[in-house]
Order: sequence, then structure tokens, then C-alpha cells
Amino acid sequence: MKIGVFLSKRISTEGGGYTITEEIVDALISNINKNKSQSDFFFLINNDKNNLICSKLKKNKISYSKISESKGFKIIFTFTSHFFKWSNFLLNSLNILKINNIFKDEKCDKILFISSEHREKIYTPYITTVWDMQHETHPEFAEVSSFGKKIYKKFVYNNFIKEADTVIVGTKVGKSEIKKYTKFSNKFLILPHPVSNIFLKKKKIKSDKKKYFVYPANFWQHKNHINLLLGFKEFLKRNKQFILVLTGEKKNNYSKIIHKIDELNIFNNVHIAGHVSTNKLINLYDKSFAVIYPAFSGPENLPPLEALARKKILINSLYPGAVEQLKKFPIYINPNSPMDIAKGMEKAKNTKLDKEKINFFLKSKSSKMYIENLLKELFKV
Repeated sequence: MKIGVFLSKRISTEGGGYTITEEIVDALISNINKNKSQSDFFFLINNDKNNLICSKLKKNKISYSKISESKGFKIIFTFTSHFFKWSNFLLNSLNILKINNIFKDEKCDKILFISSEHREKIYTPYITTVWDMQHETHPEFAEVSSFGKKIYKKFVYNNFIKEADTVIVGTKVGKSEIKKYTKFSNKFLILPHPVSNIFLKKKKIKSDKKKYFVYPANFWQHKNHINLLLGFKEFLKRNKQFILVLTGEKKNNYSKIIHKIDELNIFNNVHIAGHVSTNKLINLYDKSFAVIYPAFSGPENLPPLEALARKKILINSLYPGAVEQLKKFPIYINPNSPMDIAKGMEKAKNTKLDKEKINFFLKSKSSKMYIENLLKELFKV
């Protein structure tokens, strides 16, 4: 069997989506090289402008092809493909949409969308990865709430998922959401998010715990910075020495966050670190008092796993899927309640971690195991 792998290059400012994609792709390439199964795979790489992925494939003698797409045209043609079924023959015949033609020419038996992507109608049996159904479960958020985005996602995302041969999902909660909103009736493969090796292996910085909480998230509405700031204001009434460090690219909901910090008069206790490198993020984790993750939605998130990998106290929202992913390790909070967020921060002061149990838990979260379980599914008889 020959497997076609499709992947669009992500950028580091995307946050967890970038991190998990890079980790899984590297693990897949390593496995292919180790087992000398190069001839079983063909990669189609999209928008890898600096050849970062292509150079790895070339180095490991794995067959690949490269395409570049305009984001605007890709959205238009992908929507057309799903909305007007008669258009598929024309779009493929004119090679405007290239995926079907390229994988057909390479004689691929199955296509793997290894990252969370949603494409035009695909004629070869395919496996797709779904991280969340936020456009259905949380349509109130600005990042998914515009009329155009809602229409696009309901047609493209839901149809692409529904027509897959297999869906990779991280949790049972995620599986139930997909079934509810897409009526998908084929096979599910539950593969929980892996944690990146660098968070597991990088030497821990030896220093006294500093009095700051760190929240690693972009400034999207669903990340719930406003309630966090309100809760932190309440916490500061009894803990004036603490700092809250926020990371993330300075866009999206950023201006509203800054305005709220000024309004609450807590600018001396809040530090905006901006987008940080992986190494700097690890340093922030290691030196922090605790990691807080008050996001509204899951069912999985990557930073909580990273925090546990660095053996940090974790305060985490009790969104659907959180307990399934993170078990009993975090201090759970209600993300809708600033008072509960403040109580969670207070509780962290008297919390100790069971590092042995965390280590045992993390053994099942490696990217190596993720890929091994995925390949068993791909090549099973």
C-alpha cells in the first residue's frame, strides 16, 4: 500500500497548531527512515516557502512534491468544490485544484491529512485529523463568528470530515462532537495529542520559583483573557507580589486585553511577553510559580501538557474533554467565573505535584507512540 501524506506548512505564531504539527511530522519522517519504508510514502507539501519540510524529506530520501497556493483562491475554490458538486470535474480537469491529480498520478491508495486541515472533495480514500469542532460548539467567538466563516466551515469542514474514510481525534469527547455535528459514520482513531520531545528532554533550569503565573496563548477571544484578568485582580488583593505573564502574538483581541489591564489598574502586575520561541517558553515555564490555562474550549490543548512535562503546577479550565486529556493533575476552574479563577490561583499556593505519576502519565504522550499507533492503523491487514 502506498500512502499519500498532505501537509500545509504552518507558522510558529499559530501556537499549538504549529508545535504539534512539527512534532508529528518529524516523528513520522523518523519512523519512515528507521524502518526503511520510503517507497511506501509520498508527501505533498503546500506553501513550504523556505523548504523546511522539503529539505527533511529530501535528506531522508522520501519522495515528495511541492505546491504553493494563494490563501484567498484556495478558500474560494475549496468552497466551490463542496457547494457546487458539478464543479469538481472542471476544477480538477483544469488542474486548478491539484491534490486529486497529484496523488492519482503517484498511485496512492490512501491519503493522510496529518494535521488538522480541510480541503476540496477528495476522491481517494482519506484519513483526516480533527482537533476540535469549535465552529459548532463555540460559534460566539469572534475568530469563528463572522457570517462568511460560519457558512464556509459548516460546508467545507463538516463535509470534508463526513466524507473521510477515517477520522483521527484525540478524545472521546471530540469523537462525540464530530458525530453530533457531521453525522460521520465511518471509523474513528483516537490518538491523544503528543507532547513535544523538547518539553520532556530539555534540562530544567535550576532557580527559585518566582512569583508569577504564565498563560501561554494567543490573544483570541476563546482563550478567555478578560475573565483571567478579572480573577487575577481579585487574587492580587491578598497577593500583591504576584505577576501574570502573557505570551502570544500581539494581534486579534490584543488591544482589548491592554485596555482591560489599564481599566483594572494592574499594569504593574501584568507582563506581556509577546510571541516567544520554544526555548524561551520553556524558560518561562521553569521559572514560573504555576501555569494557568483558563481557555473556554478543548477538547484538547497542548500548553497544559507542556506545563506537566516541565513539572509545573497547572490551573486549567474544566471544559469538555479536559479531564479526559489531563486526568486529575490540574487544579480545575470554571472559566466563566473570575472568582473561581482567583480561588484556583490561591489553591496553587498549597499544591504539590506527584512527579512520579506525571512521568508515568507522560509516557503514553510521546510523538513516537502517536506515529506507531497511526501506522498500525494505516498498514493493518
